[in-house]
Amino acid sequence: MLASIPARAQQAAAGPYFLTLHVAGGTGLVALGGGYRLAHERLEPELLVGYVPRRLSGSKPLAIVTLKTTWLPWKAGLGDARWQAQPFTLGAMVNYTTGKQFFLTNNTAGRYRPGYYWWSSAVRLGLLAGTRLNYGRTGSTRTAAYAELSANDLHLISALTNRTLRLPDILTLGGGLKQDMR
Repeated sequence: MLASIPARAQQAAAGPYFLTLHVAGGTGLVALGGGYRLAHERLEPELLVGYVPRRLSGSKPLAIVTLKTTWLPWKAGLGDARWQAQPFTLGAMVNYTTGKQFFLTNNTAGRYRPGYYWWSSAVRLGLLAGTRLNYGRTGSTRTAAYAELSANDLHLISALTNRTLRLPDILTLGGGLKQDMR
């Protein structure tokens, strides 16, 4: 029966949707979410919801909502057709940290004189670069492991104005797993 189904229809069996388990990297200690592959699987927008426990946040547990997009310019086979590497990925993200102690603008905080803080403590913009290893055939269910370095807008601006900061001071390492959904 499967032999009579055109190869293109069999490839459609694995949808462009995926689930993500992400650890660290500015999205929370652990984050869960998912997304959708576009542009011939070279663009992956996704939504993650992260958690930071009280012992790491310093006060109350935090929730971080992240909208992230990753661009995967090319992939290379690793001998076996099931293994592929995507040696270089680039992306951007915006995240929102919940909690009364965080504010969108200085004026909404109600605690500081206008203009005291020029940034939002709740919203961060970030850039990332990474690498990925995929297991599974194209068109079937695949699993990917990835790692990425990221920096957010506040850290990048701080590095420009404070020459004593080094790359390890502003970069964050994160990684995770992505699983295709049918």
